[in-house]
Amino acid sequence: MPTPEPTDVRSLFPGTRDCAYLDAASVGIVSTRTAAAVAAVVDGHMRLVGAAKPGWLATIARTRGLLAELVGGRAEGIAFTQNTSTGLALVTGGLDWRDGDNVVVPAGEFPSNAYPWQVLRRWGVELREAPMRDGHADLDELATLVDRRTRVVSLSAVQYTSGHRYDLARVAEVCRRHEALVVVDGTQAVGAVRVDADAAGIDVLAVAAHKWILGPAGIGFVHVSPRALERLHPSVAGWRSVEDPFAFDHEPDFAADARRLESGTENAAGIAGLAEAVGLVLELGRERVERTVLERADELTGALESIGVRTRRDADPARRSGIVVATTGGDDAAVHARLLESGVRCALRGGLRFAPHVYNDTADITRAVELLTDARDASG
Repeated sequence: MPTPEPTDVRSLFPGTRDCAYLDAASVGIVSTRTAAAVAAVVDGHMRLVGAAKPGWLATIARTRGLLAELVGGRAEGIAFTQNTSTGLALVTGGLDWRDGDNVVVPAGEFPSNAYPWQVLRRWGVELREAPMRDGHADLDELATLVDRRTRVVSLSAVQYTSGHRYDLARVAEVCRRHEALVVVDGTQAVGAVRVDADAAGIDVLAVAAHKWILGPAGIGFVHVSPRALERLHPSVAGWRSVEDPFAFDHEPDFAADARRLESGTENAAGIAGLAEAVGLVLELGRERVERTVLERADELTGALESIGVRTRRDADPARRSGIVVATTGGDDAAVHARLLESGVRCALRGGLRFAPHVYNDTADITRAVELLTDARDASG
């Protein structure tokens, strides 16, 4: 299949026809390919489960390989989850915690990467938070919080309120010195900017598919390193956790790879949709997708600043993502409401948060900036 050109990519996303959709950091829109893949599984299930099931199993195996390629990892390191929270729960429930252990996180993380660690306090685990300044934690300051009782350092690949892109390899170096696991919420990065799990030294990468991957809601995955797999016990064991699920043994023979972290019957429709979404990223090329996302974000930043809107974006290009946060100097909430009414989709996260993707074009950006100007004038 020929690699789609930018105009062809846009045609795969009917959601772009009626609005300027600049909100992939909240929910990405799915393509016609993804929708068709989900529908095909449901249709097969409706007609005859027995005939559909073998196709599900082949898709699941193929999707593990696609995900490994997407995140620079290994198929045997992939386990399917429902979302980021359930992925991180494999760590909170899977490690042997002891009174006096600690977990280090940046302050201001998205709740999915904050709440799971906070509940560990009931086991005597200390939560240490590195303060955020200018939209991100200072990694030197974060490193001072890590010691011999640190079991996990957890952070987002991209900070959701500022778009700051962390140097994950640098965090992994600190963790290795203290035998801590580096756990990464990759949901605001994977599918838009490159994350290479093995090269960066990430032990657990948890990702939900419904944002930048542009996959269905309710499906996600983790990629775990060999050393993480050695330390993690299955916290929710089920018939799919074992080496041969169809042996139906009384005593579980847990799978040697990351499948041991899965439990019951798979989300076949979600995995099929995820395969198509990931397949499109790989078809376009991870480098091309990242370049397109960053160029669109740069274009939007320039256009906003040209009308006197302040933007938050890292001065270092290596630390930038597809997220652009803007403040009008007036009532951002009122401007946001007017943008939504006018068909420009963005979020309100400490300002107006824009998140363009491969399906956006210059016309979307022009429309957003023109309508923002009108909304700002009307609210001010």
